[in-house]
Amino acid sequence: MKVMKYRMNSLRHFLLNKLLGEGTMKSDNKFDIIQSSQVPLWSVDDVVAWVNRAGFQEYAPAFQECGVDGDMLLQLTDDEIKDDIGINNGILRKRFIRELKDLKKNADYTSCDGGLTANFLNRISSDFKVYAYNLILKELTLDFMKRLNATDLEDMLKDSGVESSIHRHKIIDAVLNPDDDSFTDSMFSEPSCDVYLSYPKNGGAELASLIKIQLEMRDLTVFSDSHDSIGVTESVISQIKDSRYFVLVMPPGALDSCLEDTTGVDRLHAEIAAALATDTKIIPVTADFQWPAPEELPEDIRAVAYFNGVRWVHDYQDACIDKLEKFIRGETFLRVDSPYSHSRRSRGDSGRSTPSLSSPLFMNKFLKNRTVSIDSAIGSQST
Repeated sequence: MKVMKYRMNSLRHFLLNKLLGEGTMKSDNKFDIIQSSQVPLWSVDDVVAWVNRAGFQEYAPAFQECGVDGDMLLQLTDDEIKDDIGINNGILRKRFIRELKDLKKNADYTSCDGGLTANFLNRISSDFKVYAYNLILKELTLDFMKRLNATDLEDMLKDSGVESSIHRHKIIDAVLNPDDDSFTDSMFSEPSCDVYLSYPKNGGAELASLIKIQLEMRDLTVFSDSHDSIGVTESVISQIKDSRYFVLVMPPGALDSCLEDTTGVDRLHAEIAAALATDTKIIPVTADFQWPAPEELPEDIRAVAYFNGVRWVHDYQDACIDKLEKFIRGETFLRVDSPYSHSRRSRGDSGRSTPSLSSPLFMNKFLKNRTVSIDSAIGSQST
């Protein structure tokens, strides 16, 4: 029944895409399809699709044969990956584990405990979200951990897969010795706002206002601050950090002020930098916008050029809003290709090292085969 439901949903999604003329997320990988970020609820077919996208197609039959669903995928150990899945090559296994860690960090755990554990760990560091599912399975709730002493808590964290003693110490310190009450309260709650809406001072306010109204009509909470001021305050940074998504409205020339900003006082520059620094998920909404070459952007916001998003087409604004809402509600998986996260490589690239952002190999490859940075609601794409 579960598999049949998944297939019916997939069929409905396929037909909807056809009706809208909607393409998949940008990628040269034929397996890169839109997928839910609620990994604990994934079916075996979902897992196989992810394995293919991650570049491990030859091992996909093993996942299918073993019946690995989302729950089992999040619990796989090194030994199981080697012995049961058959990834015997040590380097390939490290690459797979790296991809799996990235998946764990970007997964949505709200179906398990409302996202409380993942949000708490993310407040320490986004890297700590890899432990979220194991803590949930071990029933190490925040309330329960606060009742333990440091010794017992360390033992339970180790038993839950937190192998790094440094990471255990940081988690214990965050649970038992919070810096202040406001931080403690924030650890027990999900981000209070769905969307922080950002836009350039010149040319973006009208579209931003339209998007804000449409999203609020769909019962989403949206925060947008006046962009007349210079730079950002601590309260603005806090609001960005406390938002689930950072929606960036990008009309023609949206990043021109950032390109000219050498002192970091430009408001849009500061907001994008804050979103990247706080690991807030970014969704660009581009309207006749042309991306500059990444190396032209200030280094602290260069990663924004590698995010997928929604291409705004005024004649199809309802479809555009529908797609944006799906991303925000977690009904689709927003893939991120960023030099600041592990890049996804195709099967033909397996075994190669990842060039750094400053590497001529990386830049030459990027400039020759620049991926589409926008996702159109009606299927057309531009670079």
